[in-house]
Amino acid sequence: MGEIKSEQVYSKEFKSQVLKDCFETGNYSSVAKKYGIPPTTIYGWIRREKNKEKIQAKKSKKAYEKEISDLKLENEILKELLKKTNQLWLKE
Repeated sequence: MGEIKSEQVYSKEFKSQVLKDCFETGNYSSVAKKYGIPPTTIYGWIRREKNKEKIQAKKSKKAYEKEISDLKLENEILKELLKKTNQLWLKE
């Protein structure tokens, strides 16, 4: 029967330190050896970080687009209200 490997869980602080070392040295393999972890684990962490940044950028863009859309609608409503108010003033 095959052996089932359990996945190692690392703390956020540990991951942050490993990634910091990787970016500072530029040598992921030596950092992996230093901390006794597979280089593929480090590459996975980097890929996830990049994906988080992309997702955050998309969320920010969507939020700005919604805000612009809301402001345009508000602007149109205010223009219509102003037209009606001006018509009332002209009648008086």
